[in-house]
Amino acid sequence: MTTLAIDFGTSNTVVCAYENQKPVTLNVEGLCQRYDGSPPLIPSVLFVGGQHQILIGKLAHAKKDPHRLFKGFKRDLSQAFQPAPRYVDNQPYTAQQATEVFLRQLLTKLKQEHWHPNELILTVPVGAYEAYLRNLQDVTHALGIEQVRFVDESTAAALGYGIHQPGSLILVIDLGGGTLDLSLVRILKPEQTTQYQAEVIAKTDRAYGCGGVDIDTWIAEWVLDKLKRTRQQVPASSFQVLAEIAERIKIRLSTHPHASETWMDEDTFATVPIDLSREQLQEILEERGLLPRLREAIDEVMEKAYSKGVSKKEIHQVLLVGGTSLIPAVQAQIIGLFGREKVSYHKPFEAVAHGALALTRFAQVQDYLRHTYALRLWNPYLQAPEFYPLFSSGTTYPASLDLPPLQANTNGQTQMMLVVGEMSGEGATEVFYDAQGHLQTRDSTQVSSFRPLGIHNQISIPLQPSGQVGIDRLQVTFTIDAGRTLRVTVVDLQTRMAIMQQQVVGRLP
Repeated sequence: MTTLAIDFGTSNTVVCAYENQKPVTLNVEGLCQRYDGSPPLIPSVLFVGGQHQILIGKLAHAKKDPHRLFKGFKRDLSQAFQPAPRYVDNQPYTAQQATEVFLRQLLTKLKQEHWHPNELILTVPVGAYEAYLRNLQDVTHALGIEQVRFVDESTAAALGYGIHQPGSLILVIDLGGGTLDLSLVRILKPEQTTQYQAEVIAKTDRAYGCGGVDIDTWIAEWVLDKLKRTRQQVPASSFQVLAEIAERIKIRLSTHPHASETWMDEDTFATVPIDLSREQLQEILEERGLLPRLREAIDEVMEKAYSKGVSKKEIHQVLLVGGTSLIPAVQAQIIGLFGREKVSYHKPFEAVAHGALALTRFAQVQDYLRHTYALRLWNPYLQAPEFYPLFSSGTTYPASLDLPPLQANTNGQTQMMLVVGEMSGEGATEVFYDAQGHLQTRDSTQVSSFRPLGIHNQISIPLQPSGQVGIDRLQVTFTIDAGRTLRVTVVDLQTRMAIMQQQVVGRLP
């Protein structure tokens, strides 16, 4: 059996497999490119040319037409609300369709190089919602993959680094192109088996919504601000070129104190010199909120760890993964918090994919729910929705919950709809884009933070005979099995009949 692990990232994708019992990053011909000292990386870019010619990876990254170029569709796919499709030659492309085309082209190329996987391990962000996993499942099933497994990116990195260190407590800080995720994991070696286990102690349970692509945009906007111009005043193709220049500057600043480039202004045809120092980049990261959000994410994970009796001093190693972790200001902040001797960042690009592949050698991952789940009901007296908590973040599974008996909202009601969704905790911060496309934050409310699992996950329960106000009618039990599948059992209290028995609602991330 051939197993491939794919770390499908916002900026780059890494593919690895076992060769001679060791994980190896595949150098897929024609798709990969290397930065200074980096392993083979496949840019997560799709280009739709004339006659629906499809290019991905390095070849697509070289194209400049922004109307035919798709970037960041991994991040779009993970959003609670999907953006509208883009049209190329009258053909719509949603984030899911762009992902499917990208992965199909990638797997086709791998098969041409004699890789025929019947098992695929895909990494997903810690804060991924059920819809994101469902989209990836739909894509891989459409591509004919027999077996697909998911592991969150931070835990995968911990497995990759920690598999030879049983007993170690490892904090993984994953700063990729589009995400900021943290996971505190303990590697265990059971006495009765040669296989290891990974126990997840704490994770970030919400999307902090910032990464390398945001930094590229911030640098580009910083350049325009110096020129007394805004992003809206620059043609899309010109801003795309400027963002690519910003990316090169960002990468160079990881190894040099200054970086210089030039940009051609399409409006004035003037050549604009750009010079940025590490100190100026750090100021940008503070002003735009990356470094404050990093501190907030670390605080969140450590608070959860403290609640489980784990202190900061017990952490053996702090692992930095993702290209953004190479930024000196990011490293300096983390080293300042944990000490230089504990912080490692020598495998920023490969750790996640190699760790995901190592999952095949683990007995199991002792995990818990990443999000809080609630049931949205309509309160006829308040004429407003109310939310009944089901399973909170941190709940281990399998788990079960019996709801209080449910009643009809109106006399003569013939159907009751139950809507389950994910909900942020009190005091959580939502990340969103304003009308100008700038990343902003705001305090969330129950209504704004509730994200239904999806239309096909809603539970429609017929009432026959019809329901009456004030009379207990339904007994509902929710369970989560070992595979994180949410199921529901419904009994009609009036007829004493089971309407649903362990019916699948959805798979939880």
